[in-house]
Amino acid sequence: MIGKSSVIRNLRVAINKIMNYRPNPYFVAVALMVASIFLLGGGVYNVSTPDISSGLYPYPSLHYQFLNESITIMVIYALGSAGLILIYWSAKYRRNPRQASLLIQIGVALLIIAFIIVEVILYWWKLGYRF
Repeated sequence: MIGKSSVIRNLRVAINKIMNYRPNPYFVAVALMVASIFLLGGGVYNVSTPDISSGLYPYPSLHYQFLNESITIMVIYALGSAGLILIYWSAKYRRNPRQASLLIQIGVALLIIAFIIVEVILYWWKLGYRF
């Protein structure tokens, strides 16, 4: 039979391990990035409302969206976030200006591409302005 003191000791050891646990900061950063992209991309809307039948064209209203529209926006937000991360990482290569400049250029290009795609989707497709 297990004694009461050994159970309490094991419980204290387990609580101490939990209280002193420090997760990897990169894992925390990636988890926060994924959660924020999910929230900004309309993930809560997709989970909470029944799915509108998916279509091949964007839904012509700002108040409703197809599932593929929100997934597309999430991917575009991830593209812009990758651009920001590349710009941030370029600071590590300040001794190598060529590589730092390349990372900045690629990061800015990804950021601009993501911004343009989001603006095109919002103004031309969702508000009815056609080519």
